[in-house]
Amino acid sequence: MDPDIVAYVMLDYLNRKQQEKRRRRVWSHDWLKKRREESVAFRLVRELEAEDPDTLRQWTRPDQHQFQELLAQVTPLIKKEDTNMRQAVTPYERLLLTLHHLATGGSYRSLSCQFRISHNLISAITPSVCRAIYQVLQPKYMCLPRKAEQWRKIANDFYNKWQFPLCIGALDGKRVLICKPPNSGSTFYDYKGHVSVILMALVDADCKFLYVDVGSCGRASDGGV
Repeated sequence: MDPDIVAYVMLDYLNRKQQEKRRRRVWSHDWLKKRREESVAFRLVRELEAEDPDTLRQWTRPDQHQFQELLAQVTPLIKKEDTNMRQAVTPYERLLLTLHHLATGGSYRSLSCQFRISHNLISAITPSVCRAIYQVLQPKYMCLPRKAEQWRKIANDFYNKWQFPLCIGALDGKRVLICKPPNSGSTFYDYKGHVSVILMALVDADCKFLYVDVGSCGRASDGGV
């Protein structure tokens, strides 16, 4: 076959492939553009706020007052500016979808359909909102005692409430199942044959967290952690 003909056929094939790729490329799907009108954040949640607050609390866990208080604290850390290309996802939406994800364990694909936000963006939103929540709440609500008097108060509370003397905290662990990290060998395999990391928590007599450590490899024992 003539080399010129072969070259022409190959060039034509590559041009057609390039055109197909351009046609497939979509900046934003039409159903995502209806976020402000059809998203659960602006329809269902608004209805639940007015008609059924108890169901809304099961859906996100905090009540309306707690949600608004938390939103005010994290907004400066999670707010994004609108651009000429699109409207930014509001702090309200970011916090709402993150709390719903934490409360129910819903997948990013499921959240994407409910909130009309791409699952790729959701995968960036949830970790950033979790960091913001930790940053604003940890110093106030999960602070390890620094003074002897504070430890004595915890011990007195354990004795008065549970008749358990000389106790300054209840400590336990939970193995959280994960996908096996690449090139990790048996590091994350626990004694049950699962792949996990360990969450270790210390609580006071009222079951309020004093300290949390998460991320130790599953193969470690509770005592080792």
